[in-house]
Formats: sequence, structure tokens, C-alpha cells
Amino acid sequence: MRDITELPCDLFLLIIAYLPPRTCIRCRRVSRQWYEAFTSEDISLLLLRWNFPRCREMRLAAAAASLSSLSPKALESLDSLSSNNLAVELKCFAAAAHSWSSTFAAVARRYHHLRHAKPRVVDKIELAGLSQNQDGDGPPSVLSFRGVAQWNRYLRLDQNTANFHYDDPSWWYSQEDGVLVYPAAVRINDRDESHSEPLLTESETGYIYQVLDLSTGTQVSVPFDVRHKHIRRVRLSQGVLVFEWAEALPYHQLNDREVVHRHFVTAFDVVRIPSELSHASPGTTSESGDTRWTWTVKLRSEWKLHFLGLPLNRSDRFFSAHTATHYAVYFWQPNRSLYQDDPIEQLAVWDISSPSNYRPSEDPTGDKHPGASERSHSIPVGLWNGAQNGTNGTNSDRTGSSSVHSSSDGDTKPSSSAKAKTKSTPTGPRVIRRMAWRELGFYNLRQRATPQLRNLALDERNLYFVEEEHRWADGQHSSLSPPRVHHVRCTGIPIIPATPACPLSTSSSSGTPKRPPLAVIHNSSSVSVVESPIDGPVLGPIWVDACGADGDVNMSFCRRAAASSGPIAALESWATPRRIQLGTLNNASPEYIMGLLKSRDSTSADGWAWTAADSSTLSGDSKPGKLNAQDVIASFTSSPQRWPGWAPCWRHEDFPYLTVAEMVDFAAGVRITARHCFMLETISVHVRPGSISVKGATTSNSDDDGAGPSTSTSRPAMTSYQKKKITKRRTSSTATAGRSEEVQFADDMWSELVHKGYLAGDERWVLGEDEKGRITIVRF
Repeated sequence: MRDITELPCDLFLLIIAYLPPRTCIRCRRVSRQWYEAFTSEDISLLLLRWNFPRCREMRLAAAAASLSSLSPKALESLDSLSSNNLAVELKCFAAAAHSWSSTFAAVARRYHHLRHAKPRVVDKIELAGLSQNQDGDGPPSVLSFRGVAQWNRYLRLDQNTANFHYDDPSWWYSQEDGVLVYPAAVRINDRDESHSEPLLTESETGYIYQVLDLSTGTQVSVPFDVRHKHIRRVRLSQGVLVFEWAEALPYHQLNDREVVHRHFVTAFDVVRIPSELSHASPGTTSESGDTRWTWTVKLRSEWKLHFLGLPLNRSDRFFSAHTATHYAVYFWQPNRSLYQDDPIEQLAVWDISSPSNYRPSEDPTGDKHPGASERSHSIPVGLWNGAQNGTNGTNSDRTGSSSVHSSSDGDTKPSSSAKAKTKSTPTGPRVIRRMAWRELGFYNLRQRATPQLRNLALDERNLYFVEEEHRWADGQHSSLSPPRVHHVRCTGIPIIPATPACPLSTSSSSGTPKRPPLAVIHNSSSVSVVESPIDGPVLGPIWVDACGADGDVNMSFCRRAAASSGPIAALESWATPRRIQLGTLNNASPEYIMGLLKSRDSTSADGWAWTAADSSTLSGDSKPGKLNAQDVIASFTSSPQRWPGWAPCWRHEDFPYLTVAEMVDFAAGVRITARHCFMLETISVHVRPGSISVKGATTSNSDDDGAGPSTSTSRPAMTSYQKKKITKRRTSSTATAGRSEEVQFADDMWSELVHKGYLAGDERWVLGEDEKGRITIVRF
């Protein structure tokens, strides 16, 4: 025997199990015999499982393997479900041939760059210029992006100021599907040939928004014409792309100085479609060469955002959130009345699960709306101005417990017979919940003149208001009684009616279909069926989670960090993976199977991603720190965001630094954060220890194992307290369970990624916007 490649296979595996990934890659260059041994498909797959158990490729392989155990009938039923983007990706992955040798090399290279905070490749994407800023420096554009104004708040300490809010970007990235939606820079005429942007024809001039799959390079156009529109916000979530926009021409005169523009919301379904390998274009091959699919964007529906419209100014604001089935929006408008100072606040929730080709923006009179003759007024005037039935600022009371939770659908009290009957089954978006001043005040959600709202969040049944105050906040909307340090709060309220627990008849006596009731209320004397989506009560407790960052004797500045033995991550632990019995999948329903592949139920508190795996978080016969196939599947299906009910403590986790933005890939255990403390700005990355498992590896700064932190040489000087705090964190006995090994990017990456205060991506890349208005894609 001359080298280890001639050893028996079991001994050879025992030896290479202790080698770091980078060493295994280097061993391929020793000789042809070593190259053949270390590029073996079986050995490469074993090395991938040992070293990177939570990487995307391993999670895909485990989930795709579970599909092979399904019966043909259950496998075909996945296509009939609405959320099938993940199922298509898994089927394409399972059907493609894989080179695990190349995959292991690519994953090892990716995590090497992640652990050292060094970009492998930096790509730039030019965005379409704004039409109102055409000064001859660039090609003309048809895009007008008029983002919704943020609160007039900023941070001030002595003479130093810093941003507390950032404007919304004109693009969006979906971690669930791995696609980027952005307005592409294009030429609308052929006068200047010096620009490299593609030339569009006259009929295609307005279709500048593109959907780009970063893994395959596939790019498709969104059938949304931006001409004669002001885009207010763009968002992609759960396969639904939403454009909030306003008409270019004003609709009516609000007063002597302001005009109102009609606002609409247009929703599209972004659907992944499998394509045959022989018909795939050259740009549809991923880095590992294992996926083949295309994308299509289809109109789902369109609805009017506000019944009167909104001015395009810096005073009227609205916040929104959406899922695959619902859309919620909160309006905050200054009161223009001479007799009322409090701002006008309203909340509305739509059910957008039913598609419709009707576009209200093309039908100003509403005569073409399906069922227009049977439709009642969608939004009563009294509700939106805070008065109803002649009252000023409050809604009229109704008998029963539902008076606090809902509002009537007209200016007068609806009769019981009107509630119990529907003339036809509506299609398209419909309002299921409205709240005005009185309801928002009941839930303690009134923002008044000193708003604290940061954003909205939705899940299957609840709406969450995320609020934030800061000690150093200044400006028109800053609090008159600031908190001691930094206060965050999340309030969850039941907003979406639940499905009745008891089966009811869904057909009338005449044989025509009838919409199922939204709720069944059992009283002591009778049983009443609620069918009106607006008047039906939504019962449930109010969820409030707050953190004042009041600190403790250890100067942790967060009660959650003080209540745990380790960093802030210890209390809000990684959600326990669901236990999946593969043997029961053949007999399971399609809904249950898709539930395993979709994001986990929001009722499970997906918290921080930095608690090391132990025996309590693994299922079956798993050993501490290792994942079996069931756990890998559960990891792959984890939610791309935290449970929205948690207060965003990550904002003040490193006080006095403020975490401006973060990108978290929960399934992979990769987190990239951007923090600033006035002039001190830093971007750092942390890879969860359980994501990389090497036998015998230590946390030393060895360059060979890829775990050595690399810090920027030009970082601003830190105070003695900050140095002491960082040293204490890194030398803590529980450091491996939290943010103990954060590695900083170079200082110039701040201007390349965080100009808009927004980060997105996953373990493969991180996206941001630079100072020149270009999208920066940092690939690892």
C-alpha cells in the first residue's frame, strides 16, 4: 500500500471524514488516482452530507427522495394544488442527473466565501431610470416610481444624525422561489446605439418589469404596462406579485392645493413550469446543472386600493402586506378638517384567492363589473371618514359581541335577512374586514400624531402590527415620551374569518351553488349562521409581544438576552422541526403532502436561527448535532421569515448599533446583517454552527477549515466598552450557540448593498442596492 486511496473503503471513509471540505477539494490535484477517488459520486455525496447537511442541495435531494415514496396518484395530485412552485422544483431536481462531485465543490466554495465574508462574484443590474428625472444623462424611461413616504423620523445624538427609515426599493426578491422582480433598463428608441440595453418595440414599451431566476438565468417579462402610472410599491410573496400604483392623471380636486389620484392594486401569479431538457434554452441551467424549468406570469386580479384615491405627496401614507390568499392595507392620512386634528386611520383586508380578469382601472364607471347590478357599495363613506350613521369619529354600536370587531357594510344597520342571503357567488377580490378609528382604538393600534408603525404582517388568520420607538428618534413624528433605550412591539389581532367547524349545506333549495358560511355562532337559544364577510365576527385573543431593551447588569440592552444563558438567540430558539413519518405519505391526502413542502404553519413560533441543534430538536433516532432525512425535509420547508408575532428584537440586538436590515436563510442557517451607529457602519455574516459539521474541526482561525473570521482592516475605531463587549461575546462558553462568529465584510460593501436599507437573498447570494441605483448581487 502506497497511499490512502488503496485502503479498504471503510478505512478510507473513516480517514476522510476528518478532513475539512477545502482539503478534500485540494486532494483532487495530488494524482490521477486521488482525483478518481475524491471525485467519486458516492464519496462526494457522503462528504456533502457530512460537511454541509443543511445546504440547499442536500435539502432538495432529501425532499425529492421523499417524493419517490409517494404513490402515482398522490404525486399527480400535487400539480392540482395552487402552491406548486416548490413541487415543480422538486420534480425537476429528482428527474435531472446530478454530478455530486461538482455539487460538493460548488457548495464547499460557497461556504468558504460565506465564512470569510468574501464575495466570489459581484454582479450589477441596471435599473430603469425615472421618467421625471430625464436630464439627458441617460436613455429615456417610461417608469415613474413614486414610493410611499416613510415617517418623518431620524436618529439624532448631539450633532450626529442617521437614518431611521428607508424608502421602499423599486424591486423585490423572493427567497421562496429564488426570483428577482425589477424594472429593467431598456431603450425605447433607437437614436442612441451606445447603450447596451435591449431595444423594445412600441407595443412592448411599457413592459419593463422582469422576473429573473438567479439560479438558472431565465428571465420573463411581467405583463404590466407601467406607462401612465405611478408605481408606489412592488412586492412578491408566496408566488403572488403585487403592484400598488396610481394613475398618472388626477381623478378629482381635493382642495385648492391638492389633487387625488386613483390607486389600484394589480396581482399576478408567478408560476414555475417544468420544461423538457431538449427544449430548455442555454440560460436555463443552474450552477450544478440539475434544474430545468421556466416561469410564467399570469394576471390574478385587480382591485381599487382606496375608494376615493390618495394624493401623491409626503403626507398620506399606507402600509400593506399580502399572502397567497389575502391582502391587508392600513391608511394614515392627515385630517384636512377644520374641526378635527387626529389623522384619519383605516384598515381593510381583502380576500384575493379568487382570480378575476376584471380590471377596475379600465372601467371608471364600474358598469362592466361582473354582477354590478347586484353589487352594493363596497366602501361606505362614513366608515372612511371616521363617522357612521351621523356619529362623529366612531361607528354606531350593534348588539352582540361582534360590535367591537366589525363594521357594517352600509350607512344603515343591515337587516338580519340581508346578512343571511347572498344573491350570487362573487369572483375576484372582496373585502372581508374593515376597521376604522373605533376598532383600531380598541386594539390599541391608533397611531395618532406620533406614529410608531414599522410594517404589517399577515399569516393564515391574523394581522400583525409591528411598532418601534427609539430613544434617539427625532423629527415631526417622533414620540413625545421616548423609551429608555429602544422599544419594539408586535400586536396580533384575529382578522380573517375561520372555516366553520361543523359541515353545512353548500347548495340552496333551487340547486344553485351557495357560498359556505364564514362562521357559526352558537348561543344559548339559537344557532346563527354568519355569511357576510364584513359583518361576521372574528373571535380570538389579542397577541402582544414587546421588548423595551431596558438592559440588565450585564448591559445586554434586551430582556431576552438577559433571560437566557447565551446571546439573544437563545430564548427565541430555532423552531423544532416537524416529525415526518415517510411510511405514511402514500396514504396521506394531497393537502397534507403539500403541507410538508410548503412553509411551516405560522402558529409555530419561528424565532431566531442561532440555537445549536440538540437532541430535543431532532426527531426519531437522530443524534445531537446531526440531521437525518426527516429533519432535512423539515429544514427545507421552514418559513423564509420569522413568525410575524415576535417583536423585532433583532433591531436592537447589538445596541448601540441599530440593525438596519437582515437577510436570513432559516433553513440553511445563514444570516447577513447590516448595522450602523451613526458614522459606524458594518455588514457581517454568520453561519449557524449546525450548518457545517466537520468531525474533529475546531473553531480555530485556521484557513484550511474555512472557519477563520476575517475582519476589515479599515473598520472605524471602537471604544473600550465595545471592544470589551465583543471580547466577552467571543470568549463566552455559550458563544457557539449564538452570534459568536460573525465575520465582517469590507467597509465598501455598505455603499454597494445598503443604500436602500434593504437586504435579500439566501445562502447562495445576497442582494442590495448601491448608491448609483443599481442592484448588487453578491454571489458566494
